[in-house]
Amino acid sequence: MEADLEALRRKRAEAWRKAVTPYVRDMARSGFPSVAVLAALAALSGYTAFLENVPPGFPIAAVGAALMTLLLVRSPLRTHLRPADAVFLMPREREMERYMKAARRSGYLSGSALTLAVWLLYAPLYGQSGAPTGAAALVPALLVLKAANDAGAWQERRMARETARRLCRLLRTALTLAAVCALLTKPLIAALGFAAAAAALQAAVCRLPARHRFPWQRLFDEEARTRRLYERFFRSFTDLPSEAEAPARRPYAAWIAGAIRHGRHNTYLMLYTLTLVRTDIGGMLIRLTAVGALAGAVTGASGALAGWAGAIVAWLFALAAGVQAGTVRHAHRHAVWRHLYPLPEAGRRRAAVRVAAAAHFAGAVLLGLAAGLSAALDGRYAPALAALAGCLALVPATALRLRRNMEREAVE
Repeated sequence: MEADLEALRRKRAEAWRKAVTPYVRDMARSGFPSVAVLAALAALSGYTAFLENVPPGFPIAAVGAALMTLLLVRSPLRTHLRPADAVFLMPREREMERYMKAARRSGYLSGSALTLAVWLLYAPLYGQSGAPTGAAALVPALLVLKAANDAGAWQERRMARETARRLCRLLRTALTLAAVCALLTKPLIAALGFAAAAAALQAAVCRLPARHRFPWQRLFDEEARTRRLYERFFRSFTDLPSEAEAPARRPYAAWIAGAIRHGRHNTYLMLYTLTLVRTDIGGMLIRLTAVGALAGAVTGASGALAGWAGAIVAWLFALAAGVQAGTVRHAHRHAVWRHLYPLPEAGRRRAAVRVAAAAHFAGAVLLGLAAGLSAALDGRYAPALAALAGCLALVPATALRLRRNMEREAVE
């Protein structure tokens, strides 16, 4: 075990970067960065058009307060701690502050960079609100608020009871929202006084619940969750080993598997349907569709590119949804039981394609309707129809590509 705990964390962080580098290259070769850049440019185009014609009475301060609060309250912490450290590092618990120092600094810098990037995008809209304080003058206050939230999040991680942790997080979110509202709408001196009082109240409340000296188990769980998120993302572009994950209940979607008739010929269909519904493959697809529908609706309503910007955003998200739905084929690919039960391999491939195509179709309909209806309400019927037709046209094309890929993998 490393004698220097700071060096140990640097070594683990470097090992993690080396481990994910091949997957980053696979992701870059997949064309995803190009799709992401095109989606960002389309969204930026719609936002620019919106800035040129902001509706009267638009809640600029409320939107900014909600957006900045989400970024300020979010305080991820990457520690690279694993369950085995309970044996090897727990005896050095009093020295773990040296290990955590770099993790906290890295989390604060990345969170602050994201906050400043979003603030830079919001600043032109904020400038039209007539607020008494300039956007540049609020940057130091936002950075201090970010540091206070990171400190509060660390105290919440140390709390012994889950109920106390959730209540303190809820209080921190409410106080941060109130402080940001004050900064965006009130004179700077008065707003800073209110923000300082809110931070003091939060610090006093956080000292009340019982706390651990060092939250080992919570940090283990956070690290495992972070690794699973990276794994799910990279699995969309390449095949890689998976860590164990708990199945999600999702009662709003579980009925789909129950509607499948029980029978030997539907075994794989039931299996892949449950895999999509109960794992994060489906969760990521749901989140991707929701974000794409919102982006398509906003961009389509903005009138950017004569309404075609919304259609382009819908197409890009529909393409990404097809890629995500197709990752269901990687599930059970190396399962041993496939070689024990007398089920035909061709049936497995057909079932995976059917489940992926059905999920893609559902997402494509929602994406096309969200972008199309917003454009149609403004009288732009051509881009509205094109948005829905383009999203639906991607479904059979993606399913055909998926079937060919699975057949090639079977031959290999």
